[in-house]
Amino acid sequence: MPALRTTALIEAPARTVAGAWIELVSKRAHLVSVSAGKIAAVLPGRTFRAARLTGTCASTAAGTLLTCELSWLSPNAFVDGIAVRRPVLSLLGSVAEGTRARAVELADAPVIVGTAIVRDGRILAQQRAFPEEVAGMWELPGGRVEPGETDEEAVRRECQEELGIEVSPGAAIGPDVVLPGGKLLRIYQASTDSDPVAVEHEAVRWLSRDELDDVEWLPADRILLPVFRALVDGQAHEGT
Repeated sequence: MPALRTTALIEAPARTVAGAWIELVSKRAHLVSVSAGKIAAVLPGRTFRAARLTGTCASTAAGTLLTCELSWLSPNAFVDGIAVRRPVLSLLGSVAEGTRARAVELADAPVIVGTAIVRDGRILAQQRAFPEEVAGMWELPGGRVEPGETDEEAVRRECQEELGIEVSPGAAIGPDVVLPGGKLLRIYQASTDSDPVAVEHEAVRWLSRDELDDVEWLPADRILLPVFRALVDGQAHEGT
């Protein structure tokens, strides 16, 4: 299986670089795996067989090192690798540069926090009651970070307002997700000993790993379902 890659150093947090990569690539490919540091997508079409585009984000002292790699099936990897080297590297360079520009643009974007509360192998979700266009859909608890407020303070406040509970915020998990209007959805782990109630939403529900596909998620939360599954499995990594 031939593979070509390119790298770029980007002055933005790794989770924001990953979010910019997802926003760019999901317009032309199908996301298949998402985590804090590595995202993979399958390219449509017949130019390459089983072409897989992967973005890996690693934090360094100088910024985030983004590695973009394209791999594909080939009956003659050596000849194929030579024949397509220039267009593949051009594609990877375009993805890396597009990600760099968008990540820098998003570095100071407004943040919407989401809260991943896991208990007894289940993650807490809530069903929207409004506005009409998203009523009935599901999301993690959370909301906008107000001016002068830290992400963690917003997590505590939103869980008190929406669920009537006190939580202890933990680490950020997964990549940022770019929302319409250029805001960022950022998910934090949190713990609580209290029982949540639906204060502002239609309902709350504890979902097991196998139940995550049983509800209709908001689009941004749906992107992060692999991260939610890993968290429920106890395998989630801290955001970088």
